[in-house]
Amino acid sequence: MQMATEKSEEITENMKRKEIDIQLWLSRNNLRDQMKEWIISCIHDRLKERKDFDTENPIPYLSDINLAKEIKRHLCLHLLEKVQILKNESEYQLRLICESLKPLYYNENSYILREGEPLIAMIFITQGSVLCFKTNNGENGEGTVSGTQCIEKGMFYAEELLEYWGFNGSPEPQLSDLPISKTVKTLTKVEAFALTADKGKILISRRSQAASQAKRYAQEALAR
Repeated sequence: MQMATEKSEEITENMKRKEIDIQLWLSRNNLRDQMKEWIISCIHDRLKERKDFDTENPIPYLSDINLAKEIKRHLCLHLLEKVQILKNESEYQLRLICESLKPLYYNENSYILREGEPLIAMIFITQGSVLCFKTNNGENGEGTVSGTQCIEKGMFYAEELLEYWGFNGSPEPQLSDLPISKTVKTLTKVEAFALTADKGKILISRRSQAASQAKRYAQEALAR
């Protein structure tokens, strides 16, 4: 009986800690009150079912797909609007891109990408900061750092991938032409979203299909 009581108290305390942590996440990301209530309701349901979740990256654990989409649009739509290659995209297309983003979380002093690796995702930083740099090895074997860039909240990395995927209308290049990354390492805890290669190509395909369909409709209208 005592063990059962202790176990129940342990679960209750864990739930309280989780709720405090998720409230901090909600506040940090400046979500609207209505959205906060929606998220808290989903989290409570999960806690009642004794299901765990990551308070630093809760989006993948939300059972409501529409809620996850709303959060991504809230956090990332304004970032997409800053990207030069996407300036002429419709709001509808930008929303589709938002919905395709994958939420990420990294502890401080963690590697996101290492120098020489192929770029496979464009990264949008929503919390924290990362350092991008190249390492040059000298004749004595000692390395020096160059091309250092700090990417902070509200910024992004690997914009050139959008051109590679064909967002500017260029044909898809060969895999051997895939851009190569610098080292990307976190300076703090980082919350981010990634547009991965598979999602990028799907979005381009959908856009091309929509453009072809619109062109066909216009031609049919002129022919009438």
